[in-house]
Amino acid sequence: MKTIITAMLLLTANAQAQQKNSGVIEYEVTSRMDLSNARIVMMGPGGQVTQGSGADMPDLPDLITNKQTLTFSSTKGKLEIEGGGGPQIMSMRGAVPAGGATMRMDVAGSSSGNASFSGAPFGAGGPGGALRPPLSNATYIDLANKKYLTVTTEKKDSVTSNSWYAEEDYKQSAEIKNSEKTKTIAGFKCHKATVKLGEENFVFWYTTEIPLLFSPVNGVLPAEGVVLSIESSKRSYVAKKIEFKPIEDTEVSLPANAQKITEEELKAKRRQILEKFHNERLEKLQQLNSNN
Repeated sequence: MKTIITAMLLLTANAQAQQKNSGVIEYEVTSRMDLSNARIVMMGPGGQVTQGSGADMPDLPDLITNKQTLTFSSTKGKLEIEGGGGPQIMSMRGAVPAGGATMRMDVAGSSSGNASFSGAPFGAGGPGGALRPPLSNATYIDLANKKYLTVTTEKKDSVTSNSWYAEEDYKQSAEIKNSEKTKTIAGFKCHKATVKLGEENFVFWYTTEIPLLFSPVNGVLPAEGVVLSIESSKRSYVAKKIEFKPIEDTEVSLPANAQKITEEELKAKRRQILEKFHNERLEKLQQLNSNN
């Protein structure tokens, strides 16, 4: 009888684990923008002048909050950031220079800590509304082989023309300090731990009740479990909703046409696409100014 009961308990535990091996986790992400690195590019009839940060800088929020969603199957996952995951191009309103000049603002920082927020040119008579460069970024997770796969896709006339990806192995720090403290996040019991990653000190909470190994920040990763909360002086991630449901591998797989390149090559591709986009915008605005 004891053997039968033990077998039934094991079957029940396995069934519950299988029910939790695919679904969606929604994180609320808050990042602090480093406005000290912001710069203004002003254009007037006499050409283009670059200015550093200072009194002429428009007022900008130093905190940005958005949503990040992990959709996962038993072996793969995909991270999506609210708004598309790419560098956000914002058309700033107000604080327009006199004399019909136009302005572009570039601000370092993002919810992921890697991308950048850039301001499209703006000014009197300039195009309003939100602008987005012809590229998007996405992160896929190889749960089976413990890798983050960063994808950059270039688009022309809203049609995908090129797609590249770079791999990064999971980084599990030996410096993690575990605590006996626990708390419940999104309905799951979580354990507290701390770790230093570069110059950032992180406090994070993870659960072993979900049969995955994942963290939204590589390097802030426990030996097992899913990180549901991370906090440092620069950013925070908190799981707000977890839903288990069937997810096919095809829903969270890399684009079929994505070419594998190195991380350095991927960063260079992004820079080239963004610089070309900005230069084309500046040329159009220079033509607009000369015609006025």
